[in-house]
Amino acid sequence: MDVIDSMESHLSLKELLLNVKSVLSKSFASSYWVSAEISEIRENANGHCYLELIEKNENSQSIIEAKIRAIIYSNYYGMIKPFFLKETGSHLKVGMKILVKITLVYSEIYGLSCSILSIDPTFTLGDLAKRRMVTIQQLKEDGIWDMNATLSLATPTQRIAVISSATAAGYGDFCNQLENNKYGFCFRYKLFPAIVQGDRAVSSIISALHLVFDEIDNFDVVVLIRGGGATTDLLAFDDYDLASEVAQFPLPVITGIGHERDESVVDMVAHTRCKTPTAVAAFLIETMLNLETKVLSLGHEIMLRLSNVAMDYNQTLDKKLLLIKQNIARRLSQEEVAIERSMLNIHSLVKQKVSDELHRLELRENTLTYLSPQRLMSMGYSFATKNGKVIRSSKELKSGDEIETFFMDNSVTSIVK
Repeated sequence: MDVIDSMESHLSLKELLLNVKSVLSKSFASSYWVSAEISEIRENANGHCYLELIEKNENSQSIIEAKIRAIIYSNYYGMIKPFFLKETGSHLKVGMKILVKITLVYSEIYGLSCSILSIDPTFTLGDLAKRRMVTIQQLKEDGIWDMNATLSLATPTQRIAVISSATAAGYGDFCNQLENNKYGFCFRYKLFPAIVQGDRAVSSIISALHLVFDEIDNFDVVVLIRGGGATTDLLAFDDYDLASEVAQFPLPVITGIGHERDESVVDMVAHTRCKTPTAVAAFLIETMLNLETKVLSLGHEIMLRLSNVAMDYNQTLDKKLLLIKQNIARRLSQEEVAIERSMLNIHSLVKQKVSDELHRLELRENTLTYLSPQRLMSMGYSFATKNGKVIRSSKELKSGDEIETFFMDNSVTSIVK
């Protein structure tokens, strides 16, 4: 162990750190473009924005490989904030990947940090597009991409489960369109409230779908609606978990979650995609109108046949008796053929209905299997308990506590340090 005499020259801590500062300022004098992810962000009263930037391991997103404090001073933040919002439709937020122009700042008291001079919004939009393509590819590889699209709409389609924010203007437009349709069609709908924007949207919509599933026999179709918005406002509808739930849902799902220019992954896997909530209502009304047209057409055909038969009977019996008998015989034969065809059609419809119900039961079974705790644990998830109760937050623990962690095949006991 090296020891120096107290009289020998030495550096104070401040002198050492000032030397470090000098070396850094000479070696990193210019600015740099750096890609990173936001892990923390806050604004203060002076208009400055403080962030923590991180870089995660590509193979394990839970491992942080680099981290640095950053600041956007108010004179830059006043320009960067509105520009980024205009270009992306979103504020800077935790979890967002950004490309920033920085200068390194070293303080002998506060250590190393960086000052952000500019942000490139196209990098963030590009990252979102990349995530979207990964989600689409995964859904196709899982074999569930077009599952919901293969379901048949019920005839008639009148019992509707609606997933939307209760206060959304789009929900009000949807209800008004259905209730005030000019044809007088009756619809019965029930709202399953959900958050349709922001970080909680995915879990909220999935929870609403689960509630619909609990009452699935009461509905013919699920309608998922919200108004339009910025690209980043619709990010929840590109989420894999939500798209997977929609794709595998045992009822047809009709979406109206954005304007015509917006098509989310959920739109792609749903049974039917409409432009807006109002367009969804128009689609349901049109479905009923088509059914009514078919029924009226059939009734008109029957009345026409009856009219022709009556006209034949009004002709002179003496001269037309034989012809009438022949017509009656021919028409009876035709009706027998029509009845036989109708019976075949009914048999086919009944067979199709039974097949649909079996398919629905299979989808329910698959959904239950997909949501089972055993499957989640087989994928690598685990949970921990303290005194037999599940731990939901690290705030419930203190040093010295004994916890038990459960895996798929076993459990281990640990002591909190």
